[in-house]
Amino acid sequence: MTELLFQTDSYIKEFEAEVKEVNEEGVVFDKTAFVYTGGGLQSDTGMMETSKGEKFIVKEVISKGGKIIHKLSPEPTEQLFGENVKCIIDWESRYRQMRMHTALHSISGLLFRKYGAVVTGGNITAKRSRVDFEIDHLHKERVQEITKELEKIIEDNNLVSISFMERSEALKDPDLIRTKVNLIPESVKILRIVEIENVDRQADGGVHVRSTKEIGTFIPLKSENRGKNNKRLYFTLEP
Repeated sequence: MTELLFQTDSYIKEFEAEVKEVNEEGVVFDKTAFVYTGGGLQSDTGMMETSKGEKFIVKEVISKGGKIIHKLSPEPTEQLFGENVKCIIDWESRYRQMRMHTALHSISGLLFRKYGAVVTGGNITAKRSRVDFEIDHLHKERVQEITKELEKIIEDNNLVSISFMERSEALKDPDLIRTKVNLIPESVKILRIVEIENVDRQADGGVHVRSTKEIGTFIPLKSENRGKNNKRLYFTLEP
């Protein structure tokens, strides 16, 4: 099983790893700091270099069949098996996703606290993101209200922390249950908890910044009606 370095330190930009498997889709490392596609996050991209100086583009990372597969260009050969390689993440794209992700969690906490609204989905990219939630309306005035309160959260510089909790204990926590922690596969016995000080706390496996101040300037783009009590808000952040 690949060790997920990003789950304990989202700020790792470079790392070394051993190629444990080469298959028709890519390579599997013993450890990785590359985020894979899933949970509303896009995968990282970057570069891999062998000890012989051969360079490969990491064009996508996926989770499949319990393996974290790194898709490479050019396509890898069996000769890579057992190689110790150096990997470099496209940091500009990754860091924007981290900021976007923490912004989405901040919105989630804000919506629940202020309106009792539960987030039902989301999608994050480096350019723009969206969040879906259950609420009666999302008129212009409410978007402005959400934006103003989120700006205060950002300005307050609330710290973001990571901890781990046994599944049985997590299920007893109402704050975690509202985030549908029960939908995580039964095989996952230890849950990763992301807490934004005074704002939000939920089970989550993705990357985040260290504090809300790093989110930067929040820019709402547009809202959509996705059905009764189901609304969508698109947003971006200043570079």
